[in-house]
Amino acid sequence: MKLTFPSGQSIRKFCLLLLGYLLWTSTVSAQISPSADKILYVNKAVAGGNGSGDSWANAVPELADALRWARQQHDADNNWLAGDSLRIFIAEGTYKPLYDADGGRYQNDGGRDNAFVWVDRVNLYGGFPATGNPGMGQRNWKTHITTLSGDIGVANDYADNVYHVLIAVGMQIAHIDGVKITGGMADGTSIQTEIIINKTNLSFVRGGGGGIFFLGGGSSFTISNTEISGNRGEFGAGGSVAATPSLINLTVRDNVATERGGGFFLPAMGVGAGYVFTNALFTGNAAKYGAAICSQLDSLVLVNITMANNTASLGGNALFNWSSRRPVILTNSILWNSQPGAVSMLDGVGSTPFVVSHSIVQGAAVPVGTGNSNAAPLFTNAAGGNYTLQGGSPAVNAGSNQLYTDAGGDLNTDTDLAGNRRLAGGTIDMGAFENQTALPVLFGAIGAIVKNGELLVNWSTETETGNKHFLIQLSRDGSNWQTTQTVQTRAPGGNSSTPLDYETAIPLSALSLTFLFGVFALGCRRKYAVAIAAVVLFAVAFSCSRQAVIDDAQSGQLFVRIVQVDNNGTQVASKAIRVIQE
Repeated sequence: MKLTFPSGQSIRKFCLLLLGYLLWTSTVSAQISPSADKILYVNKAVAGGNGSGDSWANAVPELADALRWARQQHDADNNWLAGDSLRIFIAEGTYKPLYDADGGRYQNDGGRDNAFVWVDRVNLYGGFPATGNPGMGQRNWKTHITTLSGDIGVANDYADNVYHVLIAVGMQIAHIDGVKITGGMADGTSIQTEIIINKTNLSFVRGGGGGIFFLGGGSSFTISNTEISGNRGEFGAGGSVAATPSLINLTVRDNVATERGGGFFLPAMGVGAGYVFTNALFTGNAAKYGAAICSQLDSLVLVNITMANNTASLGGNALFNWSSRRPVILTNSILWNSQPGAVSMLDGVGSTPFVVSHSIVQGAAVPVGTGNSNAAPLFTNAAGGNYTLQGGSPAVNAGSNQLYTDAGGDLNTDTDLAGNRRLAGGTIDMGAFENQTALPVLFGAIGAIVKNGELLVNWSTETETGNKHFLIQLSRDGSNWQTTQTVQTRAPGGNSSTPLDYETAIPLSALSLTFLFGVFALGCRRKYAVAIAAVVLFAVAFSCSRQAVIDDAQSGQLFVRIVQVDNNGTQVASKAIRVIQE
């Protein structure tokens, strides 16, 4: 047998082509460089710029390229962030995964194996406008929708969509907030090309987790203010989560599984393993078992969840508990279908698959437990997809504050799924949405940032009735509040049925004086003149430095709320928000 070798010319040509490709890929990678404060900007609609990602003007056009770059840095040195984090700010628009999920092939287009692979210590924030130079204060994920779509082939044809839109393996510390995840089609089999991420073989998972697939890791990664919708799969069409993330303020809608868990499938992770869902809406999901959630976990706690109009053909229109060892804990929640069918809302294996309290569950009998009901929840407009509560709903003021805080919630700072304060009256409502109509002022968006030596606070009101003025209050712990400024109402006579916008700027020098004096006043009840003079002198000295306030903002330990004062002197506080350092 005669062997034929390439000619010298052919070898030289091949080497030149290979060298050119390597130079090209290194140039592309070198172009990306975050800003000095470790922010990478992504904007599909960017015009011009150098693509480095160090500003909106130089934004990276594709999220896939930004995450591929981050993955390259992590693979080269898994301590590349030296204990810090990278933030990726993503402007509104639709972004699609362009690269193979496998750790050895992510320079290439892998077709249906493409995915956005989440990198540890990389935080993703959607909801930024596509124009201007927006900061965190201008972010609104409801109006500036940032979509991560798996629809990479023929539009609206699931047959050629990616198996998983977002994959996270072995995450420890990271946060995704303000995005929409859609278009995954997890219908594959295990007899396919291997996918290895962080030394973990995922070849067997192509049948589940069309929207998100999470596997392993710590408990300090979070997905919040996110919609997971329009995904398909055999199990866990919306998400397959074999990990322990924090899941807060999620909307999970219109996901369809052919077997288990239309919304989420939660595989077993060992004795005692599990997590908490808080303030989530599941609607329009479908499966054979567990239309909203099918769980095999040892520990699952659902707090202030609304599950409405989900459909299972065999068991659990809302929930199916496949674990016989421990019950699912359901608190402050609403499970209801507009057209009740033969399949019950709750189903599962074992003698006691559920422990229910302070919840409305549709059925012939009231669920066993404290504070439960089977009365219609009176949604505002279920046919139109509006699952907020009418003023006369039996779910209003019918939840348990204690059980909410026991599950890790904070009634001083948390918001409901609509972004309104989680506690509008004295007692929390059932479900994902807190009824706000009893307030003399219905608050809209609230924002607070530290910038250029000032605390900038802006808010809006949807309606005002009998309003006199607002108090701007600050706190370092979300519990003890100090008034720093008074702002008069813009509503004629204190009444307005149209939205009004407010903004104010407070110099940090004045703020530090007021704030420090208030802290001392809280800790010292004696009214000696000498002590007061000493505090004032110390406060004046402190006011020369603004760094303490800036440090609090950077560490997330500075809170703002707006207190509305009506003509009778009655005060009602807005939700509390964290101040952002920009």
